Amino acid sequence: MVLLLGTYALLGMAPSVPLLLAGLCGGALVYGVDRGVVAAPEDTINHPERRRWVEAHRRWLWGEAAVLLFGGVAALSYLKLETVLGAGVGVVLAGLHLLPVGRWGRLLKTIGVGKPIVVAGAWAVGATFLPVIEAGQPVTLKVVGLAGYRFFFILPNVLLADWGDRRGDAAVGLGPWTEAGTGRRLRWVAVTVLLVGGGLAVGLSRASISAGLLLVDGLGLVWMGGAVWGLKPEWPRDRLLMDLVVAWPLITVLVNWGVG
Repeated sequence: MVLLLGTYALLGMAPSVPLLLAGLCGGALVYGVDRGVVAAPEDTINHPERRRWVEAHRRWLWGEAAVLLFGGVAALSYLKLETVLGAGVGVVLAGLHLLPVGRWGRLLKTIGVGKPIVVAGAWAVGATFLPVIEAGQPVTLKVVGLAGYRFFFILPNVLLADWGDRRGDAAVGLGPWTEAGTGRRLRWVAVTVLLVGGGLAVGLSRASISAGLLLVDGLGLVWMGGAVWGLKPEWPRDRLLMDLVVAWPLITVLVNWGVG
């Protein structure tokens, strides 16, 4: 939902409450099912404490998932058909990530480095395109550029999260792409990705998006760079801090409300 609000702030559009509610329920449902409801075997190695907590609260988590599903579907019923169809693409991708495949894996986790690219792309495109579609506005080059900027902001988080899970993924036969390189090399790749995002932000400042708001929003790239080098994704606390960095557009929203 924070990414949706960031899009509304940067594009100067009035927020759609049903879309925000659908985004909140959908995002929470994906995270909840991925980290709580689905008993992923790799979590026994990657996140043993979380696995034990999930096993102890399985019934409660299923109830929470049911409430989120109901809320999300109810919110979708108030949206335009085009928006619902666009959201459906995200639902399909989430299913590919969560759906068990064979004995061990989940389909999206079997495509190597394509998995973080698809996940980051789904979040970025959904958070940028859906507000524009729901508002009945055209998907212009500016909107595409904003989606690209969001993609390069989110991707380092997903890359580092996969890196943190490499031991468990390898142990259950998923063949993680992270075996091909070192942590230092991955961090340099992540920094390069963030620099590309910064270049896109400069370009967007020339496309009738407030340069002041973009400057505030672009500080998220700096914080993400600090997280890439300063945090260890194997540690649950650091993983949480990296996720909080993705919520940086909330600062952009608050600044926009203050200016407005």
